Amino acid sequence: MDKRGKFIVIDGMDGSGKGTQIKMLREKLKDTSTVFSREPGGSPLGEEIREMLLRQEGNPSNPASDFFLFFASRASHITDTVEPARQRGVDVISDRYDSSTFAFQIFGEERHELADLFDAVRGNLDPKLYHPDLYIFLDLPSEVAYARRSGDATQAKSKFDIKPVEYHERTRLGFNSFAQHYGPAQFVNAERTPDEIHADIWAIVSRELGL
Repeated sequence: MDKRGKFIVIDGMDGSGKGTQIKMLREKLKDTSTVFSREPGGSPLGEEIREMLLRQEGNPSNPASDFFLFFASRASHITDTVEPARQRGVDVISDRYDSSTFAFQIFGEERHELADLFDAVRGNLDPKLYHPDLYIFLDLPSEVAYARRSGDATQAKSKFDIKPVEYHERTRLGFNSFAQHYGPAQFVNAERTPDEIHADIWAIVSRELGL
């Protein structure tokens, strides 16, 4: 049987430096067949749903609606992008995944009644397809992450980015809770220089991918 590709998720609070770290990983793995993807998005249909989820204009949404839209995008992402790559023996690294749904929609939005629904939906999805081999969470104090994101004029802000610092503190707690319940996850201290953070992430990724 051919080797099945690995599926790794890199996630964390807005302002944790996740985008920078993924760019550094892309450069490190540019000579490999590794697929880089993202959520919401990661497929043509997923990208259409992404536009609906992250827009600030238009009719307002609500956490319950967002919850199901994220899972709809996820189904397309897995079916159309992740699983075909893994079947070919290609590794996939995703910028965010269901850990963000848990941290932002349930903890950030304080909609804890959705926790049982999240568990039920996740628990009924084929783990071979939908459960990553590893989550890597970039972690730092919420006030630091908030200050970084608020002060970054080079990036467009989504409706989640403009939430108050208390929201970001709750999402940090959400990532910790997700790791305890779902894992396997490793936390990386993101309150350091990009090169220091990258060294830790690369050590984890290279070990997981057998490089």
